[in-house]
Amino acid sequence: MCNKQVIFSFLILMFCLLTLPASTAFSGFALLLDGIRHPVFQTQSIQVRLGDGHPGAGQLEIVIAEIKVRDYVWKDVQLSCAVFQYKSTVIECEDGYVKIPELVSFPVSLHFYSDTQTIKIKSNLTKNESWTLTLQWKGQSWQGDVTIRNVSLDSIAEWLPDLEQMPKLRSGRVNGTVLFSGSETDLKSAVMDLSIEALSFSDQAGLRAGENIQIAIKAGLDRSKHSNQLYWHSEIFWQQGEVFWQPIYMAAANHHLSMRGVFDGEAMHLLDGSLMFAELGTFQFSGVFDISSKRLRVFELKANKIQLSTLYEQVLQPFLRDTTFAEIEFTGHADWTVRLRDDAVQSIQLDLDDVSIVDARNRFAFYRINARIPWLHEGATIVDLRVQNGHVLKVPLGTVRVPLELNQFNVFLPQLALPVLDGLLKLENFSAGYTEKGWRWKFNGGLSPVSMEALTDALQVQRMHGTLSGYIPEVRYDGTNVSVNGVLQLKVFDGSVVIHNLKLIEPMGLAPHLKADAAMRNLDLELLTGTFSFGKMEGRVDIDVRNLELANWMPVHFDAHLFSSSGNYSRRISQAAIENISALGGEGAVAAIQRSILRFFEEFRYAEIGWRCKLRLNICYMGGIESEPLSRYTLVKGGGVPAITVMGYNRVVGWQELITRLLRITSENEPIIQ
Repeated sequence: MCNKQVIFSFLILMFCLLTLPASTAFSGFALLLDGIRHPVFQTQSIQVRLGDGHPGAGQLEIVIAEIKVRDYVWKDVQLSCAVFQYKSTVIECEDGYVKIPELVSFPVSLHFYSDTQTIKIKSNLTKNESWTLTLQWKGQSWQGDVTIRNVSLDSIAEWLPDLEQMPKLRSGRVNGTVLFSGSETDLKSAVMDLSIEALSFSDQAGLRAGENIQIAIKAGLDRSKHSNQLYWHSEIFWQQGEVFWQPIYMAAANHHLSMRGVFDGEAMHLLDGSLMFAELGTFQFSGVFDISSKRLRVFELKANKIQLSTLYEQVLQPFLRDTTFAEIEFTGHADWTVRLRDDAVQSIQLDLDDVSIVDARNRFAFYRINARIPWLHEGATIVDLRVQNGHVLKVPLGTVRVPLELNQFNVFLPQLALPVLDGLLKLENFSAGYTEKGWRWKFNGGLSPVSMEALTDALQVQRMHGTLSGYIPEVRYDGTNVSVNGVLQLKVFDGSVVIHNLKLIEPMGLAPHLKADAAMRNLDLELLTGTFSFGKMEGRVDIDVRNLELANWMPVHFDAHLFSSSGNYSRRISQAAIENISALGGEGAVAAIQRSILRFFEEFRYAEIGWRCKLRLNICYMGGIESEPLSRYTLVKGGGVPAITVMGYNRVVGWQELITRLLRITSENEPIIQ
């Protein structure tokens, strides 16, 4: 803006010099002035030389040692006229040239008409591009216009300050007109109508760029007759082109920006503004910006019927890359109002209308969300949020209403009952808060009995029988990890499961990590083996899993031990189960059964069963109840009549090979023996 003021002021200076009576004297005339002081500018050491020629004509050269406008200074400014003529009412400068070192230089012709008090300056930059300034005055009042025809933005870019953080103009052309009027040094009114075509810009890093942009700009201002207030308005139409401003990419689709306001000398009052993005929605805004303190006194932004799908794809998704929410599909609309005072947010009102959020990787989905979410910088509010249904990790969720309490950056939920299949997940004392390190939250609760058949079907894993229920101790999230402060207690397979030292690292990230220890007691073997078509086994078992680690929900490390529970209960095992156990531990027992009279028995009694696995680097180091010579170990220890003992022979098995064996065994109703 300052550079444009300098050019305008320089043209006024040229007018002053051209109207000096001394310039009409004799050919070969030379004049030296110490300087000129004007409300707009100051000059030092002005040399005016008029070359030899016939009366009333010659060559003119003006050299100004220094021009100062506010804090800007330019030195050695030159105006030369190859043909300078003076007539009774006209001063003409043809084939002229203006040069401001290190700023701008351009050809120019000047015409001054004393009878109409008009000066006309025209610059034919090339054959097809030019600009013309016409200025007319009467007394203290003046008016003028600028006509721009196909001017290249490359030349205008030379006038602009060189800021490293701003991209450079590469191409583009501007056409249009500017009309203005004023009195003395005060601008009274102005009207602008410009069009910019084929605009391109970029920075060296390639993080900000625009290509083939077409913009129409209409603006105006008027100074009040009864005060010093300046009323202004502007409209910008983005009609064509595309822009990449790291990380956001947008293409033109008749986007429209309009603003109207008042400048009173101390503050800029934006009375109303409207930004319409095609296929997204309309944003309305207003506010007051204090010039001296450079602070936003007040500001209000309203968004109406915003398409969340477009908002996510064009604005939010680039910022969420490499996060849990990088692959989300949104539907529905949102309205919101944001109010600021003294650069601080005072209130937010967010309304969601029939919104659905679906993870493209099918980790979660929430359908038909309707909400009214008020927030105050000072004071508490109540959120009314309803979700029709959804699922988390394929587990379906029922209709729920969430009565949240908001108090600045703290969230509190006294109690929530969330339908999960045929059970109910209860969350209690949920609280969350935002800190400099991000969000933190905690809760506790419980799960009423859920059908294992329904749960495993939903998870698309091997069907299990019975029910799942449990108590959830305090669960905490520290911004990255989820940890359980206490033990997680579950009931499954007619036994109990206690999980402690549970920790989830980036649970919703691209590579979640889990650590835990688990103790399972008194599990019903018949329910357990019946689930996996393993063959019939009667009895009870305990299982300890220590130092369990899962990466992306796949085991990478653990120490597991399965052994018979203490107590009196029926201990029977079918021949099919023996064959499948033998297939896991290696060949040997099956052949012994087939060669003996034991092959005529369908079931056997046992005294004890056991199995161990230490998983290290995808290798399972196996063992059983007790070790035997020649690397053998006991998997099933016989007892009663008829009795059988099953030995294992393979102590080192690849984890993937072991999983393959299990899948092959359980994939058929009849066991497969290796």
